[in-house]
Amino acid sequence: MENIREMTVNQLPAPTWNWLHMNESKLKLDTKTADLAIKKQVPSVGIQCYEDCNHLLKECSTGMGEEIQSLMEQTKTKVLHLETEEGVMVQEPVLLHFDYGKETAYHDIEIVAKANSSLTVIMTYTGIKNEARQEKSYSGVRTKLKAEEKARINLIQVQLLDSSHIHFNDIGGICQEEGQIDLLQLELGSKELYSGCRIELTGKESEFHSHVGYLGRQEQRFDMNYIVNHYGKKTKSGLKVDGVLDDRASKIFRGTIDFKQGASGSQGEEQEDVLLLGDDIVNQTIPLILCAEEDVQGNHGATIGQIDDEVLFYLCSRGMTKEEAQAMIVQARIDTLCSKIPNEQVVTMIDTFRQEA
Repeated sequence: MENIREMTVNQLPAPTWNWLHMNESKLKLDTKTADLAIKKQVPSVGIQCYEDCNHLLKECSTGMGEEIQSLMEQTKTKVLHLETEEGVMVQEPVLLHFDYGKETAYHDIEIVAKANSSLTVIMTYTGIKNEARQEKSYSGVRTKLKAEEKARINLIQVQLLDSSHIHFNDIGGICQEEGQIDLLQLELGSKELYSGCRIELTGKESEFHSHVGYLGRQEQRFDMNYIVNHYGKKTKSGLKVDGVLDDRASKIFRGTIDFKQGASGSQGEEQEDVLLLGDDIVNQTIPLILCAEEDVQGNHGATIGQIDDEVLFYLCSRGMTKEEAQAMIVQARIDTLCSKIPNEQVVTMIDTFRQEA
């Protein structure tokens, strides 16, 4: 198709052996887009919302790479800019809902927490459920974040797209002195998901913490690239990933913590836990720690395997089938992330999606 553009995305900051085919990925996206409105609920106090504005966070790079920037320019994607007032703790979360249909649509979001302020933003992605429809659907969101001095951003993203979607979710963030970004992502749908996140901890004692959960079934593909660059002194980061792969699903996770020169006293940790339920799955992981500073602490670990036989035996001895026991364990993982979402309506959306899947 003449509107389809192939791009190179999710490149590792420090490439590994080419024969592994893990240094980067190729992504094909439609460049003919529709103007799809975002359903918004924005608190009336403490936050400003600017639609169709110019890019204000040009200095903010994202995890999927420069070609997403080029795509946004080519498709003339509009920017929604959210900005808190300085010193205001916004209590009510901002709700942004993206309901994708048959037409291709991309969105550009900017979120700024001014000094000594905080806010929570919940983004949900849904798509039409029509298994008879065979053609691909394209959708994507790029989100840029900036936490100024002693500010905090809590970003929650829940992806519940149907099995026809090729979706990208790209994030970039900057944390100034004592600023903090917390990221929670729950990826349950789509045919192919490409996600990236790049956070720059520029200020002293700034922090980034993420918790990503995913459930891969049938022939779903997840391609993820998360990068944290430590520049400031005594900065902290944590990457936590909990996933389940079943049927013929595949996943690649690239997690990089990079201690730059001058980031003395900094700490970074990444931990992945993958539960394997299928026989034909593909699971790839690259945990990477780079270091140009001596006085730092970096750790990474991974737990990859099937459900313990003793656990299965115990549950089955209580009257469950193997399938019921597996389903309960998977649900418990999803419930752990849902407990961190401060909105009952979003949790209900997740439960409904799981029941219909």
